[in-house]
Amino acid sequence: MTDPLRWSIVIASLDPTVGHEQRRRRRVLVVSYEAFHRSGLAAICPISARPPRYPGEVALPRGHAGQTEDAVILCHQLRTVDLERVTSFEIGGEPQRLSDPLIRGQVRAALAHQLGLDIRTPLDGAA
Repeated sequence: MTDPLRWSIVIASLDPTVGHEQRRRRRVLVVSYEAFHRSGLAAICPISARPPRYPGEVALPRGHAGQTEDAVILCHQLRTVDLERVTSFEIGGEPQRLSDPLIRGQVRAALAHQLGLDIRTPLDGAA
């Protein structure tokens, strides 16, 4: 893969898993930057074909980035994986990218909230 991976939707095998982690081979959104990918790793958010139910989930409507049905990006299940887990960089024979700036912004906000980056430093105990 020579194109940038950030904002790509790829197929990855997430097994083995423990507890409530998303499992099996599924679509995932790559949210990390290229410099990190050179390490052979990527930060990803799993995608599930269901409507959003919890904070940290972002709707991904049918028609966006190769989605054939409405889905949800599970930003609260952010995970770092080895790129060897990626079984396909194409979906339907073509690379898929999340290009909608509104959905990208929602993903960024959900990740910031998940990591507590939206909490002022004096309030989160980091100071």
